[in-house]
Amino acid sequence: MQTNKMIVPQTGFLAGLNGPQLQAATHGEGPALVLAGPGSGKTTVIVKRILYLIREKHIPAEDILVVTFTKDAALSMQQRFLREAARSEPVNFGTFHSVFYHILLQSHYFSSRTILLTQAHEKNLLLTILRELTAARQEYYDRDALKDLAASFLCAIGFYKNTRDEEAAAKRLAASWRSSFREVFDRFQCQCRKQGGIDFDDMAYECRSFLLEDDIQREYWQKRFRFILIDEFQDINPLQYEVVRLLGGVRQNLFAVGDDDQAIYGFRGSSPACLRQFAQELNARRIILNANYRSTGEIVTAAERVIRENKDRFLKECYAASENCRRGDPAREDSVCLRSFGDRTGELNYLKEKLGEFLQSRPGESCGVLFRTNASMQGLAALLSREGIPYQMKEQSGNLYEHFIAKDIMAYLRLAAGGRDRKDFLRIMNRPVRYICRESLGDFTSLDLGRMRDWYHRRGRRGDGQIAEGICRLERQLERVGGMRPGLAILYICRSMGYEEYLKSRREAGEQLEEWLDLLETLREDAGDYDCAAQWEAAQETVREGTFLQGQKESPAIRLMTVHASKGLEFDRVYIPDCNEKIYPRGSLPDRESVEEERRVFYVGMTRAKKHLELLCTTGTTERPRVMSRFLNPLKKQLSFIQ
Repeated sequence: MQTNKMIVPQTGFLAGLNGPQLQAATHGEGPALVLAGPGSGKTTVIVKRILYLIREKHIPAEDILVVTFTKDAALSMQQRFLREAARSEPVNFGTFHSVFYHILLQSHYFSSRTILLTQAHEKNLLLTILRELTAARQEYYDRDALKDLAASFLCAIGFYKNTRDEEAAAKRLAASWRSSFREVFDRFQCQCRKQGGIDFDDMAYECRSFLLEDDIQREYWQKRFRFILIDEFQDINPLQYEVVRLLGGVRQNLFAVGDDDQAIYGFRGSSPACLRQFAQELNARRIILNANYRSTGEIVTAAERVIRENKDRFLKECYAASENCRRGDPAREDSVCLRSFGDRTGELNYLKEKLGEFLQSRPGESCGVLFRTNASMQGLAALLSREGIPYQMKEQSGNLYEHFIAKDIMAYLRLAAGGRDRKDFLRIMNRPVRYICRESLGDFTSLDLGRMRDWYHRRGRRGDGQIAEGICRLERQLERVGGMRPGLAILYICRSMGYEEYLKSRREAGEQLEEWLDLLETLREDAGDYDCAAQWEAAQETVREGTFLQGQKESPAIRLMTVHASKGLEFDRVYIPDCNEKIYPRGSLPDRESVEEERRVFYVGMTRAKKHLELLCTTGTTERPRVMSRFLNPLKKQLSFIQ
């Protein structure tokens, strides 16, 4: 293993590479595992290696395959290579899915009638299956809850297809549905086959089966791709790994570049264990790229202290390589700060102030605010929109008021204010479950609770009297809410009307509930600035328009995104809010393997920062105390908290 820090003098296209980078780029034949830490120049190494194979080893460009995980990454890599090559070279660039698809297509494995199913198509198939099952189980699921259930099954099915681990796949479902995983999976696959369709997750399995069964075709593709380079190898799943091994053939000219410390897609079936398997099974040459050209020394040291807590990893000591990285930001004494706040409102207000100052004082620099989930970023997005602070989010779904919880709350408030819109009532009538059926509303577009009570009394089935009493109770509660200011009204809806209990019953996991409770807290604080629901709703519309406009900015300095979305990016300044237990690591009782993946997620967030990094947490309230994330413990000796 090489960790040489010396810069090797070179000329030509390999000029400027350090020792380990040069060793990687000029690796000969056979398997090689390049462990590339954050900011270590892995893309440069891959591009230089392609050039080395073509120019020095005289390998035909069409015999080289470069595999990445996303279309954007494949296109970016190809463009980078073409700039370096200064001429067109027919090197093959693609994602795993596209490579597998073309192998199957060109080998005539597919029928001309085969359909590539979209995620929307698959969700519709699952919704039909789940409606039948919930009816058979005599369980009530409203439309949104059923969509959530279908989404969780789709994730579990994808995980199973990529790993073939049925037990682990079932654990991704709510406990009450785990025993039904096999039945749902079999029915889903049956429906897919009837429609002549396959999905992206089927590609690896079908490709593996095809290559194992057809010796002639397997030999053809092994000769077709004599050298295979794989980026982000830590994100590979077991099935993809098997196909890569099959394509490698006898030569195994596999050049795998990755970092087990940045393996953060376990929920999709990816496994950093594939790196260790690759190194051990093939006795692959191991090269470590540990010079970080991105971050300050303080940031690199802090990140190293955090990730060192993980036990199941390759050992590598990253260091800040350039003089600028070692010096850090000359405008600050420290380039890493820890800050705590009493509650999330204080945390968000601090971010608002600092981001506003950043735009004024640091033109030309970039800033990323990295959250654990999409739901977590919505409060800050709404706050920045109201203040007119420009930002960009990767997805429009980050609008606080577009979340189903915000829509539920507004439906309650409009009904409490005298509104009688049928859609509003349909939205909340069984949140919490009151066993009210749509038929009781009749064909009227305007809501009439008295008529609904009478309908249940006339029908007279068992339990109808209790449902009618529930409607009376709901009517009284809405009258009370109508006399309250919005902030207090939300508290009453959550606690006295049972909405918080409804969320607890709907959640798929404890960590999701934490996000929802945070969002409710943000909504209560937000609504507290207004005298009535109508004022608050008008302000929401302004924020919706503002969020849309902010999202259209071509290159705003401030980016809001999840840590997962930030992978591969870098920012001059990075803020990571919500550094608390149940967020980092996510969940109430995570096992050791889950904790190690969550620590890797945190590490990836930290290593996006070039000059300045702030880690923020909250101490919570008496009603809802919060605990600082265990991932901050190794930093206490290096850094001090700023209250």
